[in-house]
Formats: sequence, C-alpha cells, structure tokens
Amino acid sequence: MKNLYLDIDGVILKKDGTPAENLTLFLEYATKNYECYWLTTHCDGDAHKPFLYLVGKVPSEVLPYIEKIKPTKWKLWKTEGIDFSKDFLWLDDTQFEGEKNTLIEKGALHKFILIDLKTHPTQLLDTVQGENSP
Repeated sequence: MKNLYLDIDGVILKKDGTPAENLTLFLEYATKNYECYWLTTHCDGDAHKPFLYLVGKVPSEVLPYIEKIKPTKWKLWKTEGIDFSKDFLWLDDTQFEGEKNTLIEKGALHKFILIDLKTHPTQLLDTVQGENSP
C-alpha cells in the first residue's frame, strides 16, 4: 500500500482555518487506500497532537479517520519524515528548497503534490481518487 503524507494547515484545513471541501470523503478514501502519515509541524512524532489540534475545527465524523493517521518525526525538512523505501504521495501547500532538493536527489519530485484549495477547492479528493483510477 502506498504511503500518503499529509500536512494540516492549507491541506486538511483551508487558510482560513475551516475544513477543506469533501474532507470526510477524502479522509475516508485516503485511510482505506493508503497508509496515512502526518507530515506537519503539529505532529512531532505524536499522532495525538494533530488530533487534538483538529478537534473542534473539523466535523466530528472526520475524527475516526484522523485517528488512523500515523505520526512522523522530522527536525529541519519534512522530507526527513518520509520513508523513501516505499512508494508515496506527499500533499502540502508549501515546499521549501531543501525539501525540493531532497526529492530531486531521491528521484521523487513527482510524488509531491502542491495543494491550493483556494484555486482548486476539491483538489484533495480529486488527487487521491485520480491516483487510483484505472
């Protein structure tokens, strides 16, 4: 099963702090079809931290899916939290030069998907469903 790395701010939550469109459908689909991991400043190796951060910001029906998302730990670049030995997608609204360079070095730049919920409100669900279509 492919790994899916998720940021929170700008991905799970829009820039204004409200949930992304189709968030429940997205997380239901993602947690069934991918091994999901938090790749966010809200995690730091503890999946309980992003859960607590999201409680009250997302619909309650999302919480069982959020509980399935595993933690990552990284210090400087989020790419430190990625397992490059497995196939993956990384959804984030920002990419720093150091992260981009690491992805290029690993031949994995195409696995990063820049999320822009303002321009593409349904991008989350469209991305994961499109990835698995025949």
